[in-house]
Amino acid sequence: MASIVYTVILIVSFLFLVWKNDDKESYFPLKIIGYFILGSFAFNFNQISLPPGFVVYLIFFRPKLNVQVKRIAAVFGFLAFIFVQWAIPYAMDGWGNRPIFIEHELGSVYTMNFQEEYELVKQELNLENNSLRLEDFEVDYTEDGRITDLSWQLIGQNGNSYNLYEIRYDIDRNR
Repeated sequence: MASIVYTVILIVSFLFLVWKNDDKESYFPLKIIGYFILGSFAFNFNQISLPPGFVVYLIFFRPKLNVQVKRIAAVFGFLAFIFVQWAIPYAMDGWGNRPIFIEHELGSVYTMNFQEEYELVKQELNLENNSLRLEDFEVDYTEDGRITDLSWQLIGQNGNSYNLYEIRYDIDRNR
């Protein structure tokens, strides 16, 4: 998705900046693309993206023709860097880690079918993976079987990464 967003920003800014061409310059469209790529160049260090391309532009590049257009191209590249390297991953992480609420009333611990509960959670989370592991299952209940607290975790492997799903029941709100 990030590459699609980057490509769209590149094409739109390229078309916009080619029309703003003030002085006639050889290979101007290629130079605009170069300034955009320079502004969006990313260096990843310990999963932190840094913008050395834009810093290099600010320190070393002093164009003679179409100065304003080339500066705008580098700034558009830097904005694409911020959007692709920081904003989209942050939004995707926030979306993936959002809580999902399921309206559900728990019965007695003596009559509850925990396998059906597991299947319900799997269905609501759209988990097709059968290699999920159950971790930290805890249930607190009164002597008559009324559940006062229920929580558990599912761990699933997705390629080289692991996903942790924390399931906690809010007994007061039936969810």
